[in-house]
Amino acid sequence: MSRTVPDHRTHRTRSRTLSVVLTGALIGGVGAATYAFVAPQDSSPVAQRGVEKDRKAEPVAFSTAGPGDCVTWTSQGDVATGFETVDCAAPHRFEVSTHEDLARYPTSEFGENSTPPDLDRQEQLTAELCTGPTMDYLQGRLDPQGRYTIAPILPPAAAWAKGDRTMLCGVMSPDADGAAQETTGRVAGADQSRAAAPDTCQRATGDTVSDVPCDQPHSWQVTSVVNLGENFPDAWPSIDDQNKYLNDLCTSAAVRYLGGKGDGSDGDDDGLYRSTLTPFWTTLQQESWDAGSRTVNCALTKSRPGDAGGGFADLAGDVRSGFTIDGNPPAEQPPRNPKK
Repeated sequence: MSRTVPDHRTHRTRSRTLSVVLTGALIGGVGAATYAFVAPQDSSPVAQRGVEKDRKAEPVAFSTAGPGDCVTWTSQGDVATGFETVDCAAPHRFEVSTHEDLARYPTSEFGENSTPPDLDRQEQLTAELCTGPTMDYLQGRLDPQGRYTIAPILPPAAAWAKGDRTMLCGVMSPDADGAAQETTGRVAGADQSRAAAPDTCQRATGDTVSDVPCDQPHSWQVTSVVNLGENFPDAWPSIDDQNKYLNDLCTSAAVRYLGGKGDGSDGDDDGLYRSTLTPFWTTLQQESWDAGSRTVNCALTKSRPGDAGGGFADLAGDVRSGFTIDGNPPAEQPPRNPKK
């Protein structure tokens, strides 16, 4: 139920047909917010903000990190401390692709008395200094719709004030607020898709998809993770081929998630029928496949009838144990005749 949008995603269960239309921002499947290789908001998570508290922070030696290093830090609000280089197999927040010294920038912009670049300037520096070298470092293997983005990080203000003009370019996995999340392993060898773990609730807002607690409004709840590479071991499968494969797979997953066996027996999908929810899935575009992404999600969602954009209704609560749809319990469904 995920195709290149805009289009209609229609899934039929016995005696019920629902249609879900995604917003244009989710081209290529749920969670495909594209960062276009520019720094996201709050993309310098180590560059602390403020004045006095920043100058009291412990300076960090950014100059020791170089291409291929994985680095991490402790983040408490706007304050980042404990910057260190770690094994890439360990949890970390950033993988370095190139090391830039802004003091060598061919202007006086980053001279002795300069202030750190703001987010707009960081975005320009990303395009100028980070994008090309990072794509070369990854040998072109960056999923443009995946969970990683190219970004710079800058030293804390205290280190900047003492003359450190290091800017590290690399890749990180930002959360909905743009802060770097912990990941493990090197990016180039990872499955970079945005597939979430089962039971995760996610909310689509504009071009952003973020994980949220299930008791908060969300757009769908993940029922399973599917590795498309197991069924399509060779070339990228077309979106139609993915949809055909995932239709039965994700419908059975939805039935099992809501208490059935998923074997197609009479009444087995009663839980799904009474929920009024629709099985839904994500797909992978070819550029994502070429970057090594293989996993997609099956989920349960609900369209908002009559919505001009075909948007998602707001779910709240775990769909297995009592939930609401736009603030109301699922509508009572009429009895169905047994299968013949």
